[in-house]
Amino acid sequence: MKTHRFALIMAGGQGTRFWPWSTPDMPKQFLPVVGRQPLITQTFRRLRTFIPAENIYVIADRKYLPAVRRCLSGFRARNYIAEPAPRNTAPALIQANIALSRIAPDANLLVVPADHHIADEKTFARQLAAALERADERCIVTAGIPPSEPHTGYGYIHFQAGPHAGGFHPVRQFKEKPDHKTAAAYVEKGNYYWNSGMFVYKLSHFREFIRAYAPYYGRQYARLEKAWGRPGEFARLYKATIPESIDYALMEKMKEVVMFKAEFSWNDVGSWSSVYEMNDKDAQGNVCRGRAIAIDSRNSLIFSCGKKPVAVIGLERLAVIDTANGILVAPIDKLQQVKRVIDALKPGR
Repeated sequence: MKTHRFALIMAGGQGTRFWPWSTPDMPKQFLPVVGRQPLITQTFRRLRTFIPAENIYVIADRKYLPAVRRCLSGFRARNYIAEPAPRNTAPALIQANIALSRIAPDANLLVVPADHHIADEKTFARQLAAALERADERCIVTAGIPPSEPHTGYGYIHFQAGPHAGGFHPVRQFKEKPDHKTAAAYVEKGNYYWNSGMFVYKLSHFREFIRAYAPYYGRQYARLEKAWGRPGEFARLYKATIPESIDYALMEKMKEVVMFKAEFSWNDVGSWSSVYEMNDKDAQGNVCRGRAIAIDSRNSLIFSCGKKPVAVIGLERLAVIDTANGILVAPIDKLQQVKRVIDALKPGR
């Protein structure tokens, strides 16, 4: 039943790899990185095709509520779950589980990041609707992305190959981001897919799994649940919780995880190189956004979000990014290193 389908959009990321456009006050999920709509707008629209809008929730720091409401027309403040402090995905999902269990304790929940790009949204809706149904069977469902290359920036899911009922494969193990040699071996074996970061489960089952497989977080769950309704006490306990990803805290330890093979294209929009890869290009292979002019240039990204024009001549596979917060110039294949700029800009450096 659709009324028992809920979705949670995780929107607390800082988007540091998109400096100088993305900032802690306005990270990438609230920006039109791919296409003309902010990524969170695209995510909400995609979910709304198979989950009632009133059942779609957002979790992030309280300061992002105005940005969420700007991006999501008609979004209700009561559908916003405000984290007392950034504590990674395990504490965030515990808080969301406590909040949503008070609204619909028997609901099945789809958890998605706010900042991923999905093509073929009809296929996405069909497969995730099936995953929501499968979640009744006391398991956690995740989406595996068939790897197109031995990527070292993603975690991998090792799954049991062969035919399985409904196309849901038992997961053998979650693997951390590998080196290139290991990633190449994974791709060659064929039963290692990229970890999409999407999860589907019944709220009551999640609580059971946390208690069984993650004792520390099980105890924190109980303390936080008891403190619900007392904001000051809840915030104190939440801030004292050890930050950890849900993958490490729970998923890597569980036996009741199944995976379906995603039939839709997926991109985690992880760096500026994604902007180049996924946006429309001119005849010379350039992506020009804003008042950007490329002359005798090829396969380059020229980006301006100000009123003044940015013009380049004779570039080959370079990115020139001009925003109010700074200017970035780098080869396309070096854009993953933007985090080093963030480190260099920290006070005291």
